[in-house]
This record gives sequence, structure tokens and C-alpha cells, in this order.
Amino acid sequence: MFYSVLFPIKEQHDRPRRQSEPEYFQDLHLNRIFDSILMREEAFGKKVQMDFGLKDVFYTPLQDPEVISYRQEVLHELEDDSLRTMFTAFANEIYAVSETLKEIRTLIATMEKEYDNYLTRGRFLHCVERYCNTISTFSSEIAKRSFRSAGLRRFAEYLEQYAASEEFNKMQNHYRRLRSKLSSVEFCVLIQNDTIRIRRYEGQADHARELLSLLARFTREESEKYSVRHIEEMPDIRMEAIILDMVAELYKDIFADFKKFCLQYKNFGDETIFRFCREIQFYLLWLNYIMPLRRRGLSFCYPKLCKSAEHLYCIDGFDLALAQRNINKPDIVVTNDFEMKSPEHIFVITGANQGGKTTFARAFGQLHYLAALGLCVPGRRAALYLCDNILTHFEREEELSELSGKLQDDLLRLHRLLGLATRQSIIIINEIFSSTTLRDALSLGKRMMEDLVELGAPAIVVTFLDDLARHGPETVSMMSIVKEDGSAERTFRIMRKPPDGLAYAIQLLKKHGLSYEQLSGRLAK
Repeated sequence: MFYSVLFPIKEQHDRPRRQSEPEYFQDLHLNRIFDSILMREEAFGKKVQMDFGLKDVFYTPLQDPEVISYRQEVLHELEDDSLRTMFTAFANEIYAVSETLKEIRTLIATMEKEYDNYLTRGRFLHCVERYCNTISTFSSEIAKRSFRSAGLRRFAEYLEQYAASEEFNKMQNHYRRLRSKLSSVEFCVLIQNDTIRIRRYEGQADHARELLSLLARFTREESEKYSVRHIEEMPDIRMEAIILDMVAELYKDIFADFKKFCLQYKNFGDETIFRFCREIQFYLLWLNYIMPLRRRGLSFCYPKLCKSAEHLYCIDGFDLALAQRNINKPDIVVTNDFEMKSPEHIFVITGANQGGKTTFARAFGQLHYLAALGLCVPGRRAALYLCDNILTHFEREEELSELSGKLQDDLLRLHRLLGLATRQSIIIINEIFSSTTLRDALSLGKRMMEDLVELGAPAIVVTFLDDLARHGPETVSMMSIVKEDGSAERTFRIMRKPPDGLAYAIQLLKKHGLSYEQLSGRLAK
């Protein structure tokens, strides 16, 4: 039996989920990614939150390979443009119906008489109409298709059974009969001074048609040159409700059936279908987010999730938040590769400042988080670690209000991080011990490396200390590369390479004519 398009079984769906961002979101810029996904632009450039109740899903990485595989299959299938368009239209329509129903039920629940009227019931009837028509049309459309993913296939089977059910068809037939009866209602409104009277229509002249005919000459094309700004006033809803009550007195049988219908089906709508239309937005929002990047030539793949860190890799990975920020400058986005084979489990990244080291570390964390949600990730191919947690230590500005210094804060945060870490964690440490002397930084850095080696978890250490890259067979030295043409220009490429100490400093000296050879030549003159 189908329950959720995000989880294969109900028990998995009902497990507790995070209600707030994990601590590492800001360090990895994941908050920028998901804020962009969950914001929708409306008229006049105004952006509003549109999370479909999915924030807790985006905030809760998975550790169950079965659920991850279930999501990957659904997402992969929805990459088909025609299928995605079809599901988007269906989900948006049913979601809109569910939100309108919430509003109507909230109004009625206030117990205020002004909302318990035929105008409100008319909105309710319109919801039933949209719901029934959408279900009937969509169930016919998907009956013609076969689905590869378990999530979409099970939903299609569920919807087919629901659309053929006695309960649904009974409601649909009742609605159609009622709509036909209401369409036959005709009445006249007699207004004299401040008095309104209602009576049955008995063949009187239709002044509305006469008026429309008279005004037909003022077509849009003709009248645009005389256009003036018009502030539309809200209709007098209370007056409409009063008139409908008076009409109901003329057509008692029809409106009694109308009232009965609203009571009988007040809780109409299948919760499983409503849930599906919320949850499928998880996939649709993600595909809409990455589509512009794909069009600009950047690759996304469905990674292999590994329970051990014996062999991890990614080809052409990149920082997704940075790529999205530079979406109109695709040439700025630099892709990088990494590979880690046992006994290696610590990347130590050195090299030029502002050379892409921190961006690489962020991308490494993003890849593992997105993969744990069951999403496709930046890169052409990838095998990533199915971790229990991501722990980050990024440099922070010193708080003047804090009594402790920056070094003490670094040590306290590092101690907490190592206390929380397990062998199944991902650890990312960025530019630590930069506030102390080189000698002390080396001493503390080596102690940190010993703890990371003993822990055995995959880790990235971004540092200015070249010695840490030579710690042992567990470490992989990587460097941010500059051009070798003497320009000292950064390439933002991070490559597997032993640290070369003053290589970047020498390039800078050459660029500015301050190398030993250049100075000696000038002095000799």
C-alpha cells in the first residue's frame, strides 16, 4: 500500500525529523542553497517562502540506503520533461485545493455567523469541482504510462484505485447533479433606494446583456490610450451572502441539497493524495533549482553511497552555492576531482590564499549532505560516504564580548567536535590555529592530526601548515594551484600534490620583480 513518495514504508516516514538547520549549514553554505530552493518570486519581485511543509525533510539527512535509493529512483524518473510537467500541474492544483480548504475550514471554525453562509459553501463546492476534475483527468493520463520507480508506480496504482472507488464516484456524481441544479437557478434583483428584493426570473429583459453590448465598443485596443490607474475595491462579500440567503428561500429544495452536500463531504479529500502533492515538491523544487546549471554545462550525478570509506571519489564536483550565485557567469565555476583510497582518509589542503581551498572543503561537505537526502549531486561520477554526522570547524571572527581569546575558542570548539565524532562522521576543519605562533600551531596541529588518524573518519583539513600534509600514510596532500607562467594567477584547481612550501611566495616575488635573481641583477648594475 502506498503511503509516501519520500519513504518506502509508513514507519520510516513517521520517524522524528529535524525542525531546524543543522549546525554546519552556514559553514557549508547549505542554508543559501535551501533558502533559494524554498523561496518563490511573486509579483513586483517580492519573494515569499514556499516550503510545502518540507523544511524538516531538507534538514534531515538519511542513513538508510533503502530510502536513499527509493528517492534517487523517483528523482531520476522525474527528469523526463513531459512526466515532470504532468506531475507539476497535478501536484500544484491539488495543493492549491488543500490550502483553500484549510482557509475555508479555519473561517468556519471561528463560529462567526458571517462565514457560515452559501458564499463560503460556494467556495467549498468549487474546491470539490477542482479536486474531482483533477483526479479524474490525471488518473486517466497516468494509466497510459508505466513507471520505473517504486514511488511513482505505487502512487499511480493507488490513484487508479481511488479514482475507481465507490466513495469517490458517489461524491463526484452528487457534485455533478448539484452543479446542474444550481446552474438552473435564475433570479432577479430589485433595488429601490436602500431596499433589495429577490424574486424568480420570469422572462424579464436581461439588462446585463444590454449593458455589455453597449460597452462592447470600448475594446481593450481602443481604450488603452485612455487608460487610467484604477484601484479595484473589494466586493461587498456580506451583501453577496445576504442576497444568496434570499435566493435560497426561493429555491429551498436545491439549497437544502447544497447544504446537505457540504455537511456530508466536509472532510472530503484523500490525505494520502494531499501528502503526495506536498512531498513530490521535494523532487520538483530540486530539479528546477539545478536545471539552469545543467543548461550551462555543469554535471550532476546519482552517487554510489558507501558504508565504508575504503574508496571515495568525485569527478568534476563543485560548490553548488557558489555556482548558483555565479549562474550568469558559467566560466567562473571551476570543477575539481578527489579520490581517497584506504588507508587514506584525511585530505590536507595547502597552497595559495584565496585559491579555492575553502570552496573545495565546502563542496566536499555539500556533496555528502545532498547525497544523504537522496538527491543528485554536482559531478559526473561519485562514490560518497554514508555518514552519521557532518562536523565542521570554520574560522570565526573573534567576539570582543567573549572573555576567551581566539586560540582558546578554537581549542574548545575542536575538543567538542572530536568528542562528538565517530568513525562514521565526516569532519571538515578550515584554517585552524592561525592566531598563534608557527611553532605552537605546528605542535597543536600535529596533536590534532594524531587524533584524526586514531578516529579513522574521513576528514578535510585546510591549513597553512605544510608539515601536516606529510603526517603519514593516512593523509593525502592536496594543493591549490597557481599558473606557472610567472603571473601567480590562481587557477582555483585543487590537485593531489605534495606541499611545496614557498612555491607560491616565489611566484609572487617573480611577478613583482623581487626574486633573488631579479634583485641581484638590478643591484649588479
